[in-house]
Amino acid sequence: MIKDPENTDNRLFYQLLSSVITPRPIALVSSCDITGQVNLAPFSFFNMVSVNPPILVFSPLRRMRTNTTKDTLNNVKLQKEVVINIVGFEHVEQMSLAGGEYDNSVNEFDKTGFTTKKSIKVIPPRVKEAIASFECKVIDVLEFGREGGAGNLVVCEIILAHFKDEIFNAASQIDPHLFNPIGRLGKSYYVKGDEQSIFEIEKRNEGAGIGWDVIPDFIKNSKELTGNEIAKLASVQVIPTSTAVSGSKVKDSEKIQQVRLLLKKGKIIEAWEVILG
Repeated sequence: MIKDPENTDNRLFYQLLSSVITPRPIALVSSCDITGQVNLAPFSFFNMVSVNPPILVFSPLRRMRTNTTKDTLNNVKLQKEVVINIVGFEHVEQMSLAGGEYDNSVNEFDKTGFTTKKSIKVIPPRVKEAIASFECKVIDVLEFGREGGAGNLVVCEIILAHFKDEIFNAASQIDPHLFNPIGRLGKSYYVKGDEQSIFEIEKRNEGAGIGWDVIPDFIKNSKELTGNEIAKLASVQVIPTSTAVSGSKVKDSEKIQQVRLLLKKGKIIEAWEVILG
């Protein structure tokens, strides 16, 4: 399927993009208008783009159905402060409630059951239940159009960060196993980062791997090994043998299972030794 955005319905193109560019982190943004009226809304067009200075961005789209702007966007243009809150799986339904199209006089904290907590450096309150909250100054708002579906990139600088103590492990590092991070998929789907879905790809500090192009053809052309498994083999800095093995085959089913088990355990050198042994 090929789609030209100029010849595709906006709603369809949104569904296509939001269904394949996933999972997306979710910013639960608290803001205020100039009278102090509080608003709370989730945005999955969200990420971090800089650490020094620490910059977060999120993008409220203009509503496609009515081509109106959301309260959060209206607020940040006037009151240039927000708190970006991150919640886990245990609060995902409350977070979803905050996405309802309430009147601008409604405080979504009341509708969702979230608890307000006074911020230290900005006016909008924090979400007490959040695993992390970032008090931010809004430094820019970039408008990308005036029609329904147009994004408005809100650029925020973190001026104070709050983290729940319980998400840190004994090494004082945030451990995803200690909470259930969530991500937005397409339509009404979400994903949870629980024990079964979290995995680790070890990054080696000693330098770049040999690469896919360097490993012997009989491994690259193997129908028994997956692309992920071959890529793991290509991550070593040097093939652990000087023996010429270009004519070898990886066909023995018992050997294949042994190689896969070693790769799954992260024992890449040992996997190479089995292949070349």
